Amino acid sequence: MNQLDEDYAAEVYLYGVVHADIELPSELEGVQGQPVQRVDHAGIAMLASEVDPDQALGTPDDLLAHTRVLNDTARDFSVLPLAFGTVVPDARAVVDDVLEPHAEAYTQALSHVADKSQFTLTVTFDRETLLREIVEEVPEAGRLREAIADTSEDQTRPQRIQLGELIVRELEKRQPAAAEPILQQLQNVTADVAEHERRQPDDVLEVAVLVDRAQVEAFDSTVEDLARELHPRCTFRLVGPQAPYDFVPEV
Repeated sequence: MNQLDEDYAAEVYLYGVVHADIELPSELEGVQGQPVQRVDHAGIAMLASEVDPDQALGTPDDLLAHTRVLNDTARDFSVLPLAFGTVVPDARAVVDDVLEPHAEAYTQALSHVADKSQFTLTVTFDRETLLREIVEEVPEAGRLREAIADTSEDQTRPQRIQLGELIVRELEKRQPAAAEPILQQLQNVTADVAEHERRQPDDVLEVAVLVDRAQVEAFDSTVEDLARELHPRCTFRLVGPQAPYDFVPEV
């Protein structure tokens, strides 16, 4: 059975929105081990499964199941992920409260992600490489580095704090120049780019990118070339292909 009856009256867990004409694999298993089915409306459909309200949701296994459903679906079909842990009272609420009010936005967004996958790229400065660079280029950093050499933390705590603050400032100064050429290269092989907020001073950038499946090889080659070019100053971490989590419309 591929479609959940709209008259189903128990709680329903939601994964994401797809086109209504897709045929889900029969072995697609969601949270609590329940089979994933569709709730169709106006040419789009919600991936959904029954949920036992007496069982606690939000476990690591639930998160893994949620992510697996979306990423497995995204390998073959366009899908718009919903937030982890989204539950509605029944199948009718899927239509009345989720699909019908936002049908136009979801349809447009599905067109935007059609035949595309998301990848997430994180680029960070290599701390040891950048520290050597900063010490060589900034006289004050060199002076402080010499001052703390062969001393205990208690002996030179003020100098260590000063050096740490100086390094953070220098990393912040170097970040834009390091990130700009990477973004320029990525824009040549991606359909869309969503920048994430940097979380640490040594973060150069973190971006989610939408890549046409026909362009994945070119995208991979571009990332590999950038990683070689910027080694050892920067390290690269690429995750994907994923469902397009960062390209879901705000509804």
